[in-house]
Amino acid sequence: MNKKRIINQLALILPAALSCFLWATAIPTLKISYELLDIPADDIFNRFVLAGIRFLLAGVLIGVYLLVKEKKIPMLKAAQWKTIMVFGLLNTTLQYMFFYTGVGNTGAIKGVLIDTSKPLIVVILAHLLTQDDKINVNKIIGLIIGFAGIILANLESAVGGGINLEVTWMGEGALVLASLVYGLAVLYGKKAMKTISSVVLNMYQMIFGSIILLGVGLIGAGGFNLVFNMHALLLLIYSAFLSAIAFVVWYGLIHKYNASSVTIYIFLIPVFGSIISSIIFPEENLSIFVLISLLLMTISINLVNRKGQTKKERMTYYEIEENSTP
Repeated sequence: MNKKRIINQLALILPAALSCFLWATAIPTLKISYELLDIPADDIFNRFVLAGIRFLLAGVLIGVYLLVKEKKIPMLKAAQWKTIMVFGLLNTTLQYMFFYTGVGNTGAIKGVLIDTSKPLIVVILAHLLTQDDKINVNKIIGLIIGFAGIILANLESAVGGGINLEVTWMGEGALVLASLVYGLAVLYGKKAMKTISSVVLNMYQMIFGSIILLGVGLIGAGGFNLVFNMHALLLLIYSAFLSAIAFVVWYGLIHKYNASSVTIYIFLIPVFGSIISSIIFPEENLSIFVLISLLLMTISINLVNRKGQTKKERMTYYEIEENSTP
């Protein structure tokens, strides 16, 4: 493997891992926030409210960044607003409505396992809806190993009674719908970024999607009931920052690479989350299973992105650009 190819691969690996690490920090951040704001697991509407504020603030932060960098907020053409609205509904409103509904009505371990079905959903949808991101043997084996790693990371809790086989529409069904909506959002976003940059797209979609999410939450909760202290406010600001950075970086990668090659990194989120939580919460011990799981994630990611794909699928964005130069 030559130096140039290693650099090109790191151009995917490092930012993808960064996004997943940031999303993993959201796990303990939200856990502490729910405790500070007194939001129980089944209070989905106040969770909608908190998520709506979080993504609205994230969209505003991206706007401030653009204002500082470009000295103006990029304006959209009339035809592009439909794209923003559809993407905002999929990526922010519907995905998180289904996600928080499902999380509030199912066990934590089962929720993690279902939520990490997102790479599988994206691989299947990409195979059906795109021409250059088809399923192959390496992807199938990589997904199997990835799911095995997630199961292993949660093995102690599952064996200890943290998982059951009961299935409900409001629990497991909602989580499956969240993963399906996410898959559609990824492919729709990839198409949208042919004419709109990841930064501009995420700014507008977060603001639009979060307003609807916030509105639904306020109606369902009977008004604004959250009382923020300084600690909760700082956590909200941090969660908004991590969302702004992670989503912009993530969709920038999806624009450059095949969707399946990027979304396979989602398997890292619960593993990173377990490691971070074990540092923040003394009662959550880091087991050897989590470390083995991290190794399996590495193998899984390598398999999905290795040869066995067509030559074009194996090429990085930069190599494609070089080979398409007249």
